[in-house]
Amino acid sequence: MSAADQRKWDARYADGAYEERVHPSRFLVECGALLPDRGLVLDLACGAGRNALYLARRGLTVDAVDISEVALARGCRESAGLAIRWLQRDLDEGFTPRHRYDAIVNFRYVNLPLLRLLLPWLRPGGLLLVEQHLLSEAEVVGPRNPAFRVAEGDLSALAANMCVLHLQEGFVDEPDGTRAALARLAARRHSEPQA
Repeated sequence: MSAADQRKWDARYADGAYEERVHPSRFLVECGALLPDRGLVLDLACGAGRNALYLARRGLTVDAVDISEVALARGCRESAGLAIRWLQRDLDEGFTPRHRYDAIVNFRYVNLPLLRLLLPWLRPGGLLLVEQHLLSEAEVVGPRNPAFRVAEGDLSALAANMCVLHLQEGFVDEPDGTRAALARLAARRHSEPQA
C-alpha cells in the first residue's frame, strides 16, 4: 500500500472532506431498478461509504474497499446492522476478490485496468455501474490531472463484451449546482457465453 497515498486520503477525510456527501450517487439511484434484489456487491474506492450504505439498506451485502482508514471508519460508524464488510486496500496495487459479485460499482476512481481484471468476477447477469470524470476542455468540476479522467469511448471499450444498458458521455449538473463532464455506464455481463 502506498503510505503516502494513504496519509493523503486519511488527512483529507480527517479534515472533513466530503462530510456533506451523505446521499448516494444520483446515477446509482437512477439505476436502482437494474440492481439485484439480493446478493453481493463490490464498491470500489468507496470513501466513507455513501453508496455502500445505500446498497446495504436495499438489502444487499457489500464489500466496500478504500485506501483510507479514516474514511472507512466514518462509514463503519454509520453502518450498524448493515451487511457491509469494510476493506482497506490500495486499489492502485490491485484487488483480488474472494467472491464473485452480483454487481460492481465504481464511482469517480479511475483504474480501467483493474476494472477489466474484475469483470470475470461478475456473476453471469451481474451488473457493472461506472461513473467517471470525462476529459474536457470546458470549465467543469473534478480533477485537473487528466490521469484521473477517462476519454470518450473508454467505458464503451470496457463493456465491449457486455450488454450495455446505459452509456452517457457529456455534461451533468451536480446536486450542488456545479457542472461536471462525466462518463456513465450501466452494463450487464451476459448470462451465457457469447459465440
